[in-house]
Order: sequence, then C-alpha cells, then structure tokens
Amino acid sequence: MTSRLREEASVHEHGVRMIGLIEMLVGLDLVIPNVLSTDILLLSLPSWFDGFGVNFNMNKLEASLEELINMLTSYEATIKKGKPIFLIGSSSGMKKRPKGKGKKCSRPSKTNKPNKN
Repeated sequence: MTSRLREEASVHEHGVRMIGLIEMLVGLDLVIPNVLSTDILLLSLPSWFDGFGVNFNMNKLEASLEELINMLTSYEATIKKGKPIFLIGSSSGMKKRPKGKGKKCSRPSKTNKPNKN
C-alpha cells in the first residue's frame, strides 16, 4: 500500500510491479475486487497523474489492470510531450462582449387576442 512510482521509472514498469504485488496478495487468499486494485494502482502514482485519476473516476471507467496500465502509459507520453491536457479557469486574454451591442434574443410577447365568443 505504500509503494510509489519512482521518478526514474516509467509508469509501465511501475504498473507491472504493482500487478505482481497484487497477485502475491491474491495468492495469499486475500480477496481484492477489481475496483480496489485499480484504486491501489492509481493511489501509488505521483500528483501529476491526478488529472488522469479524476477523469477515470468521473467517467466511471472500468478497465482491467493491464488496460489501465496502457491508458496510463499513453497519458504519460502525452504529458512528457508537453501537450496541455486540461483547461483550468479562464484565459485572461479573453475579450468580453460589450453590453448592449449585437443581436438581442427576446421571446415573442404574448398578446391577449379578443375572444370572439
């Protein structure tokens, strides 16, 4: 439970090591549901994988540990390339639309028509 990803190791190596540790526990007749083993693996990652974990849990994704390692490896490659993953907050360079200019949307007003009865 205290195993962490070392800085020099890749997430793939770490994931394979974690699967080995989890299989050792299963070999000792410890019942570990897939959800728990997924959480153990995600919690062993450094904070720069937090975005992946949030996305994984928010979308309620289910994956085997091998599939999870493949997803984490892709995420790691994306982060190392320096591509932005998430947009947080708003850009200070965004221009706001001036009030009172442009097309206004309004609902058609309901007028009471005289009843012929």
